[in-house]
Amino acid sequence: MPRRTFPRTDEHHAKAATQVFLKHSATTGTTIALPIPIEMIIEKTYGLTISWEELKEAEGESLLGALAPRARKIILNSRHQAMFEEFIGPERFTLAHELAHWIYDADSPEQLTFELNQVDEDIHCHHHESPGLTETLRVREMNANKLAAHILMPDNLVMQAYHGGQICDLTETARNWGVSRTALQIRLESMGLSLL
Repeated sequence: MPRRTFPRTDEHHAKAATQVFLKHSATTGTTIALPIPIEMIIEKTYGLTISWEELKEAEGESLLGALAPRARKIILNSRHQAMFEEFIGPERFTLAHELAHWIYDADSPEQLTFELNQVDEDIHCHHHESPGLTETLRVREMNANKLAAHILMPDNLVMQAYHGGQICDLTETARNWGVSRTALQIRLESMGLSLL
């Protein structure tokens, strides 16, 4: 039976991200550094594939990616490939977001929110602002966004960079870390850090 979905705390997301990095280090023998090697984590550490496919979108909806848990696949929407290529951040955040769904919603029996053999859909994709989205699905999307931010911008590495004076220019730092300026700004604010 699917377990209740609930909003997770920042502390929970930080612990989950740490587990991702420990698993990655154990699997690859490498230490995590910025920019986070999200594709390697997905493919080598979690054994998921990444593919480009066209995803159906409702009128006015923009779906950047999806998770196909039975196929162990993360799908990037080929409708938005030009945008992914033009802007730094959205592709990597989408990958981290879908990995977060795998971790929270498919992989761990301790965090299970759906059971693969009871799910009718093969592909799971929802935009947090989609009309008619249930509260459970909204919470899943919120949790995935927050874990994605913790994975791409881990607390300890952000704090080291911040106290080391490396975050002087949000745009440049975001570019170097492979995230959007907005994502970095939100992450710093959520950590109680201001631009030096």
